[in-house]
Amino acid sequence: MDKELLISGLERIGVDADDSVIDCLSRFVSEIMLFNPALKLVGDKIPDEIIIRHVLDSAAAYPVFKKETRAGSTIADLGSGAGFPGVVLASLFPDRHFVLIERMQRRSQFLKGVLIRTGLKNAEVEERDLRTVKSAFDAVTCRAFHPIFSIAEDVSRILSPGAPLLLYKGQRNNVLSELDVLRGENYSFDEQLVDLRVPYLDETRTMVVLRNLIKK
Repeated sequence: MDKELLISGLERIGVDADDSVIDCLSRFVSEIMLFNPALKLVGDKIPDEIIIRHVLDSAAAYPVFKKETRAGSTIADLGSGAGFPGVVLASLFPDRHFVLIERMQRRSQFLKGVLIRTGLKNAEVEERDLRTVKSAFDAVTCRAFHPIFSIAEDVSRILSPGAPLLLYKGQRNNVLSELDVLRGENYSFDEQLVDLRVPYLDETRTMVVLRNLIKK
């Protein structure tokens, strides 16, 4: 695996990663490579592709999370799957606590193994469906999950008052369409759209920051 690709990519995002962070993320990628043939965690099979399309893609929102969350926050990653973005964010923000919510047993077991092998102490795995989550969080995020409008009711229930919903999305036009549907279902919210730049990837990425998500 090309650690220099990982280091230079994080530098372009504005992350000053020390050796412990690089080692953690390198072990994470190695675990994905090991278990991907059996668990089908990601479609990409080459380490450099996993670094760019998944690790750096998740890390691209680092400035947004730095602004929108604070030390001591508990952040939920919905449908964590292979650990994106939760494992990446946990490695970059050791002063925040991450709850990786994954309903599929094989993937939740994989995530538990990842936390052991990477030594991440600020993350835990909850094997459950979003609809059964009862805790309230200081922030909620998800990547490659369901459309905003299909999870709004369940997400609004687990967000602390004023807490942000931080959604990894693709093209801005698609995001605007999802938000229009959400409004059409009588939801009100404060929104901010942030263009993300993923190093070495020429594809559009948008982060949606929603607050005060309420059904009228």
